[in-house]
Amino acid sequence: MCPRCRQNAPIVYRGVNAFCTACGAPRSPLAGGSVNLAGQPSKVGGQITRVFGWAVLIVGTLLAAGTLAACGSMFGMAAAATYLFAVPLALITWVLSYFLLKGGKQLEQAGVDTQKATRTQAVFALANTRGGMVTPNDLAQAIAVTPKEADDILTAMAKEISDHVSIEVDDNGVIYYRFAAAAWSALAANAPSSAVPQAGQMAPNAPAAHQRVAVPPARVADGAGQNVRVGAPADVLDDEFASEPDVARRQVR
Repeated sequence: MCPRCRQNAPIVYRGVNAFCTACGAPRSPLAGGSVNLAGQPSKVGGQITRVFGWAVLIVGTLLAAGTLAACGSMFGMAAAATYLFAVPLALITWVLSYFLLKGGKQLEQAGVDTQKATRTQAVFALANTRGGMVTPNDLAQAIAVTPKEADDILTAMAKEISDHVSIEVDDNGVIYYRFAAAAWSALAANAPSSAVPQAGQMAPNAPAAHQRVAVPPARVADGAGQNVRVGAPADVLDDEFASEPDVARRQVR
């Protein structure tokens, strides 16, 4: 999370320096995922694996064909020994190349998905700091891509998650993308900390947990119109209901 904008935004490398994709503030390298490098190892590894798979398929097929021709010239094409060496070699080659090509494709697709997810995270983080409105030029500057690539990213997001992203045009003809849920996140992120109650925080006028609250004695009216205090000591109540001579005798005692 960026300490300046408080957004869970990936970083972008400009040379050897890292910056936040949401606010552009300097970040420490390796502080989070990078839009420059996200998915690149998987994509490169997938391409290398697919190239190796094609190489195994071509070389193995040629080797199996050469073995078949050599054994055919030695034992004849009708002999079983001719196919005893060529057919297993061809089967091993085809099965191994199949798994290499399939694994390389899946690995490359995983890299593409990782790159897409990281860029989407950067777009939403940027939208949170821009009040929910992002232009292709803003995104291109934030994640270090061309404006055409940024426009393609935003257009794809508008198609895939149309409930959250919409395309609008202002009075000057500038196309921008509005993120419906980003405006509320921006308000919450820019709100002062004093306006947001923290966990366990009490109201300003609330008493402390260890403080005893004094309750004033309530008074109720009896039938004679006299006020009786509820919760008062027994001797006080006796004095109130006793006659004046009785009270005088108690005081003398």
